[in-house]
Amino acid sequence: MNKTSRSLLSIRIAVALLAIVGACATGHAQVLYGTLTGNVSDPTGALIPGAKVEALNAGTGVARETTTDERGVYLFTNLLPGVYRVTISAQAFRTLVQDGTRIEANAVRRFDATLQVGAVAEAIEVSAAPLALQSDRTDVSIRLAPTELANLPAISSAGRNYQALYKLVPGFSLITEGNNSDGGSPQRAMSGFVNGTSRQNSLTRIDGASNTYAWLPSNTAYVPPTESIQEVNIVTNSFDAEQGNAVGAAVNVVTKSGTNEFHGSGFGYHTDNALKALNRFNPAGYRKPKYIVNQYGGSIGGPIKKNKLFFFADWEATKRRMLASRTTTVINPAGIFDSAGNANLAAILPAGANCATTPVAGCIFDPNTGNANGTARAPFPGNIIPASRIGSAAKTMLGRIETKNFLNSAGVTALNNYQTRGSAELNRNTVDSKVNWVASQKMTIFGRYSISPTTYVDPPTLGKAMGGASGGGQTGTAPSKIQNVGLGGNYIISPTMLVDLNAGFTRLRLGATYAPDLDLGNFGVNELKIPGTNGDTYLTQGTPAFMFTQGGWNGIGNIDTGNPFLFRDNQYVANANMSWTKLRHTVRYGIEHTRNGINHFQPQGGAFQTARGSFQFNGNITALNGGPAANKANSLADFLLGFPSQVGKAVQNANPNSIRWKTWSMYIKDTWQLTPKLTLNYGVRWEYYPFATADHSGVKLFDPKTGNVLIGGYGSTPLDDGVDVGRGKLLPRVGAAYRWGQKTVIRIGYGLSADSNNWRFFRNNYP
Repeated sequence: MNKTSRSLLSIRIAVALLAIVGACATGHAQVLYGTLTGNVSDPTGALIPGAKVEALNAGTGVARETTTDERGVYLFTNLLPGVYRVTISAQAFRTLVQDGTRIEANAVRRFDATLQVGAVAEAIEVSAAPLALQSDRTDVSIRLAPTELANLPAISSAGRNYQALYKLVPGFSLITEGNNSDGGSPQRAMSGFVNGTSRQNSLTRIDGASNTYAWLPSNTAYVPPTESIQEVNIVTNSFDAEQGNAVGAAVNVVTKSGTNEFHGSGFGYHTDNALKALNRFNPAGYRKPKYIVNQYGGSIGGPIKKNKLFFFADWEATKRRMLASRTTTVINPAGIFDSAGNANLAAILPAGANCATTPVAGCIFDPNTGNANGTARAPFPGNIIPASRIGSAAKTMLGRIETKNFLNSAGVTALNNYQTRGSAELNRNTVDSKVNWVASQKMTIFGRYSISPTTYVDPPTLGKAMGGASGGGQTGTAPSKIQNVGLGGNYIISPTMLVDLNAGFTRLRLGATYAPDLDLGNFGVNELKIPGTNGDTYLTQGTPAFMFTQGGWNGIGNIDTGNPFLFRDNQYVANANMSWTKLRHTVRYGIEHTRNGINHFQPQGGAFQTARGSFQFNGNITALNGGPAANKANSLADFLLGFPSQVGKAVQNANPNSIRWKTWSMYIKDTWQLTPKLTLNYGVRWEYYPFATADHSGVKLFDPKTGNVLIGGYGSTPLDDGVDVGRGKLLPRVGAAYRWGQKTVIRIGYGLSADSNNWRFFRNNYP
């Protein structure tokens, strides 16, 4: 079956399932919305059918109405998070008004009411909020409320980050920031292992739409400021059928919305090295390194038109300045070259050593002498390399080293003789804007746009000679811009049937595109006179890399194997869900489609090759075959003579390297209230992961049977390279929750989840 046939089959399956489910009864809202339910009874405990129940959003004035069924049970689904006023009335009973009922996303709030006999016009107001215990949910979750987000220490390396509070969630391991540079992860996303699963198997949604970093899925693409977050719901176990495309945790972030009253805030956070404690094991006189973070901003929200149209906006600025310092071992020209330009490496030898009669470690042998296999070579007299033999590229690169950072003038004997001290800077702005529209009592719509431009600067270790970043990041300036869009709404078809839709878009433009040496042009070809080093694009300009495997010498040139890079990644997501309540059943079903696309320029060759050419020196060329092993003096001599032991270059044949992949998901679930205390939730998911493609072809795939590389869509190779990914995965879910008194809930659940780790590694496939 070809790809087109499988896609048509998938669509037919989806339509068929929706048609089947549409004939069933359907329920409890999830992810972005909340649910309110309860029993209404008289003083004797007898249930009251036909009681009128109203849930009024105190912030927006939007009211929903329903009546209790024959069991005296009422149910509201798809309620926007917020504080509600619940009013319950029935003939021959006093009206009961409950204030302060908080509805949370992806949660069920229970409010059981007992009506007193009397006239309907008489009202009893209750101000105490109902118990917050999740008594009708079978999954295991925790909620981070606005007060916790505002008051608890949610600290990352770049200011406050709500993800730091994952440490409060049972099942999470130690929370850390991604193992990526600031240029590659400017949001400084944080994550942890959940119940032993991979960091890459959790899914975060913002306002109902998934928000993933396609290339580095352990990170989230966009991290909203804590000031913009209404709440965070984190499910870590026994997902119901709606929660999918995740194995570790399903995180749902709901951003704030405006209300009928204007509210604003201003905030500022400051930390610096003076506020940090000293490590008791630091030596006397130790100075805490520079570390200054300022994060400030504000928010405002309110009505555009009362009860109809609302807005919310926030801005957060993050400024971080930290010491970028390295103490390393660097070749010092002042300790090597004499006035005639000769390289004197005699200092590495023991006193009285004679390389001609008794070779010792550090003796430099002339590779132009002796046999081809490296035996019978003659040493350079006095361990001195004549100026006429020293390569011009080595002289040029050594002359570009920033000499003021040397701690002494020793050449080949001193370790850690070089210390650079600068400032690594991160400047980030984050802006959110959100509009909510109450189109009618049956329909609400929202739209949100977020943008976060960032600039990260990390100075080079050796000045013009580069040598890696002083702060351990991307050398030079790494600009980025992340944009996130969310759209959604719900519509009440009838008091028992609702539909909600969501769509989202995330755009990441990341790059280390302003290394200090890029403006030098093709420096390796034109100045160092080394053919084939630079490429034919701007990002392959600059200096080649010169690396050493002996003696701990710091590399010279642009030695960052992951630099330069330019990412332009897009994610589109859309989902539709329908709910219908009937008797004791609340069934919900829906479909979701996600499309990811990455467009990368990042020539990578492991730990050695760079995009500008790389040269490695192990010292064996100036060592004596059968004599003492090569050491730091030999690797230095190899560099001076221009004899690398290994040469390589990372070449990206296509620009950009692109991958496209899609995900289809469907689910159906039923929440069955067997008794007032026992809730059963059961359902099934279907997840389908079609084979990936590139921007204008299929992916490059090695065929072990023929030894050939297949390129989808070329020649007789089909677009999907002939790979059969099957018809998707069926993932059953079942759980039960039993209320044992007012303070205890017993839960049990079982489910299967698919490892949704994506196809991103096809980005680097040969050629």
